[in-house]
Amino acid sequence: MLKRRLTIILGLLLIVGGVATCKKLTSSKASTERNAGAVGARAVRTLTVSNGPVQVRIPITGRLRATDRMLINAEVGGTLLRTGNTFREGVTFRKGEVLFRIDDGEVRAQITAQQSAFLRTLVQLIPDLRFDLPNSAAKWEAYLKSVPVEGQLPPIPKLDNEQERNYLAGRGVLDQYYGIRAVYERLGKYVVTAPFDGVVTNAAVEAGTIVTPGTRLGEFIDPTSLELETAIGAGELAFVKVGDTLRLSSTEMPGTWTGRIIRIGESIDANTQTVKVFVKVAGKDQRDGQYLSGVIEAGMMDSAFTVPRSALLPEGGLYTVKDSILAIAPVEVLHQGVEQAVVRGLANGQMVVTDRMSGAYEGLRVAPVAPANR
Repeated sequence: MLKRRLTIILGLLLIVGGVATCKKLTSSKASTERNAGAVGARAVRTLTVSNGPVQVRIPITGRLRATDRMLINAEVGGTLLRTGNTFREGVTFRKGEVLFRIDDGEVRAQITAQQSAFLRTLVQLIPDLRFDLPNSAAKWEAYLKSVPVEGQLPPIPKLDNEQERNYLAGRGVLDQYYGIRAVYERLGKYVVTAPFDGVVTNAAVEAGTIVTPGTRLGEFIDPTSLELETAIGAGELAFVKVGDTLRLSSTEMPGTWTGRIIRIGESIDANTQTVKVFVKVAGKDQRDGQYLSGVIEAGMMDSAFTVPRSALLPEGGLYTVKDSILAIAPVEVLHQGVEQAVVRGLANGQMVVTDRMSGAYEGLRVAPVAPANR
């Protein structure tokens, strides 16, 4: 009897143990399957869509350049003379001050010789005028007395009629007069003066140098007339207009500057597909050649969302995640910047993949991770 009871009890224990072992094995199998599913999913970073107004931001970088800039080349030849304010890099000049003076002794001697010959012609002309054109003789006699051998040649008297003009032209008076005036014009090129208040940025020659026509003498700029030359993509022209303002900064110098768009180019660069934009910069401590960067705060777009540009698919869509499965959502791309793109067509709450995915396809199992920082 006792033996029979022990057999029954042992049988019950075996049954209970078998049931427990079966449940444990089943639970372990399910857990393994779940773990295998998680391990097989591809981890992706995502953003949750929240549509609203989006400010279009266009980053720019450009170099400051003086708008009043003069590249000085010699128009005549000769020896450079020393002036009161030496033409050196960094030296400032006021408007009208002499930048360069070239020795003009030979030209002045040429003018004196030509004016002496002109005087001789006038002396020989007066007796004939008294006989041929008596009404004009007194006028030309007075002019003869005003002509110096050395010094500025006065303007010729006004010609009263065609007969007087032809008479003087036939005697060579007009040829000689205008020939002397031409030499005076050339004489003015031996002195180069500052056309505006400015500073020397390049000095290529020194006093005593013999120059020839076309020799580069230096460069002179107005440091207060600076503008920033930059470029934007042709597709961004619709968001930018003359008068837009922006803040600018430099990685090399502290401080910020205010800029205003004053001109937009008309042509598109064939190589870069960009259009030049010119910005007038206000503020102190600006330098010709300085690089500045900033952001143009362009127009607003309603019911839009910003995503990383790298997340856009070649056909313009985006990968989204629903129930851990990858799907493609078509979107309208409103604007593409350097790093961000503005899109429309997504529903609020949709989960958008922000990674650039290679080898991905619709239906791929993925595992979303914490949203990327925007």
